[in-house]
Amino acid sequence: MRADTRAATYSRFSTSKQSDASIEDQERECERAARAAGLAVVARFHDKEISAGTATRPGYQALLAAARRGEFDVIVTEDVSRLWRNRAEFGPRSAELEDLGVHCLTCVGDDTRRDGWGLVMQIKQAVAEHARREASYRTRRGQEGRARAGKSAGGRAYGYIPAALSKSAEVEIEQPQAEVVRRIFTMYAEGTSPRNIAARLNAEGVPSPGAAWKRTERRRDAKWLASAIHGDPKRGSGILNNRRYIGVVSWGRTEWSRSAADSSVRRVKVLDRPRVEHTDERLRIVSDRLWELVKARQARTAHAQSATTVRGTPRRGGGGKPGKYLFTGLLACDLCGASFVLRNREYYACASHWHGGACSNTINVARAVVQDVMLVGISEDLADPAVVDEVERRFGVAMRREKKPADNRPRIAQLEREIENITNAIARGLVSDALAQRLRAAEADLRALRQAPQRAAPTLLLPDVRARFLEMGKALDQILMRDPERGREELRGILGDKIRMRPDLSGRFLWADYSLGLVALLPKQGNADTVVAGAGFEPATFGL
Repeated sequence: MRADTRAATYSRFSTSKQSDASIEDQERECERAARAAGLAVVARFHDKEISAGTATRPGYQALLAAARRGEFDVIVTEDVSRLWRNRAEFGPRSAELEDLGVHCLTCVGDDTRRDGWGLVMQIKQAVAEHARREASYRTRRGQEGRARAGKSAGGRAYGYIPAALSKSAEVEIEQPQAEVVRRIFTMYAEGTSPRNIAARLNAEGVPSPGAAWKRTERRRDAKWLASAIHGDPKRGSGILNNRRYIGVVSWGRTEWSRSAADSSVRRVKVLDRPRVEHTDERLRIVSDRLWELVKARQARTAHAQSATTVRGTPRRGGGGKPGKYLFTGLLACDLCGASFVLRNREYYACASHWHGGACSNTINVARAVVQDVMLVGISEDLADPAVVDEVERRFGVAMRREKKPADNRPRIAQLEREIENITNAIARGLVSDALAQRLRAAEADLRALRQAPQRAAPTLLLPDVRARFLEMGKALDQILMRDPERGREELRGILGDKIRMRPDLSGRFLWADYSLGLVALLPKQGNADTVVAGAGFEPATFGL
């Protein structure tokens, strides 16, 4: 390759136990390999604490986006496992990079510019994926061995000091948290609801479980929620269901499996009984009597709830019954990001506030008011001449955007060099059946590419967006009211994001902020790039 061939480096490590310096070390090696190959490094991409079993890596996606824009010619990485440990992602992405004319070079000697690279890379990627699965298996095997030996198998539980942090190198009771656990059990046994228990603990400033843990996602406000208290009795989750509080230590109550297509997606299966279970009175926090009182109240509550459930109502896995009302699932609190949920049949409220006072947004808003005001506001926006003009303008720009025609020139040049090298080798007397066969194949590929017509940019017809858009706006009310389930899907297509419920400075009024995404209203062209996905207008605001 030419000395000015552009290269991008990609570095990655998987877990928080690895050092950030690993990225610098990898980049140094990648730049060394690039210089040795005569490449000029023009961009660097990396991901920290993310497995290559998933494609949802910011640095990796940025690398692909830059490759599609033609910003470099070669990706340099330490090893193929840094890019891929998942055959579901390796196949389509390696093929896409080949079509883009972007090669891969690794510090350990892999190079897609060489003949036969595909077989080598596939083998190494399969080995990397197998290594990831094997490491997961060994981890589970080791954890089970420790659990059977009566030792800590990892994990955290509120009320205890993890073995890794205790002076004895064993799990120990953390007395201040143990007192909170006993309070929770006592209050629940006496009739206090988990919601009110959480609200009381938040009012007293008691840190919630995980308040001091390192978090990259989910809440970080140290507030208690009712769900952390009542949990799920079947899975043994939640404060009220943790049998360790009565000295029973369990391991392997659930089995987690990772998706073959995306290792960041996990599925759980609850087993009939734990794989390992033993008693350790040293870890007891709650008496048997108090535990039994709590279990008895949970049983009464479950029975009362089942008696009021309408039999035969279809349920969805993991999501309960489908939402009955139009805006259910489309509202979010602007202060904390939690969903705005129905606290009863008539009023929406912030879920974080309602389930434990974890948010200062105390305003409840009537379901009927939300529905009436929002439908009027959205319908008026859809009919606003300025909005319609903007939709038509943006759609026209998107439709007329030219696509790059297929460029076979890099592959043609590569085949010409290959044919020249083989011909020179034959001229020097290096004749073999394999070489002759490769020459014929290369010449056939070259003829096919030279004869293939270059794909021209498509001629796009601009439909009557204005008429279709106005028609959709007029029919919106009827669609939404006739079929709430379909209506929610229509609204999701119209709204750029969830409707943000924001209290004003007085704390008495609620404002609904939303943007118009409009993608679902525009004609589908078979390619998402023909419409500016997620392009919204200035938020529209309505007082409720």
